[in-house]
Amino acid sequence: MEKIFTIRDIDGQREHMWSTRRIEEEVAACSRRNISRYFLRYLPKDAPILEAGCGLGAWVIYLSGLGYEIAGIDNDPNVIDRLKRWRPGVRVGFGNVLNLPNEDNSLGAVISLGVVEHFEEGCGAALREAYRVLKPGGGLFLTVPMENVFRMFFAHPLRRLYLWWRKRGGDRIHFGEYRFRKSEVEDMVRASGFEPVLFAWDDFLPKTMSLGIWADFPPLQACRLYEMNALGKGAALLLNTLSPWIAAAGVLCLARKPGR
Repeated sequence: MEKIFTIRDIDGQREHMWSTRRIEEEVAACSRRNISRYFLRYLPKDAPILEAGCGLGAWVIYLSGLGYEIAGIDNDPNVIDRLKRWRPGVRVGFGNVLNLPNEDNSLGAVISLGVVEHFEEGCGAALREAYRVLKPGGGLFLTVPMENVFRMFFAHPLRRLYLWWRKRGGDRIHFGEYRFRKSEVEDMVRASGFEPVLFAWDDFLPKTMSLGIWADFPPLQACRLYEMNALGKGAALLLNTLSPWIAAAGVLCLARKPGR
């Protein structure tokens, strides 16, 4: 597990993440993500679903449009207000993933995409809360950033060097997130009482796209959201042709709450 630091504090990270992104672009990107096919295959259509930490609500909007009974919560009131102004009827609200507004054993699935890794004290409390609200047999759809081969041997050493340089210049460094190996994700969900069902890489399906490379190397980004310049596309194509696991941004774990 790699502990990632950033020059932005938590509020700065949130502002940087959402301020320049358009809801329409986020929704359009959903169908191009590898995890979308696992949602369509395994999410229940006969039980309520919660996205715990929905951000701009892209997956809530996308999946509700496909007939799923899904709602979302987020702890950023500015994001919720923006969503409500964009589409007043969208089922999102302010909430805390450590204190979900749902009763025990009430949900068919909980979706958590790139959320729990931001708790410096660890992911356990958020996972236990998801366990509480799931029905026996209900599914946890969890993604976290992956400590992949590309990051281990290239991106992370460069990041450490860059942060060392920024600290020498007087910048403060803040905790950003944890990045996990697949085996660590399995251990984490088992420790919270879940039974892992499957693992998959989390990134874009087109081989010339890579959310992992896009996020770690801003100079390779193009003007459009999640698009890369020619050099970035070449790097993505090379690594994804070898294996999508090499540079994938994250890992998806589908886990079940025992019983039924």
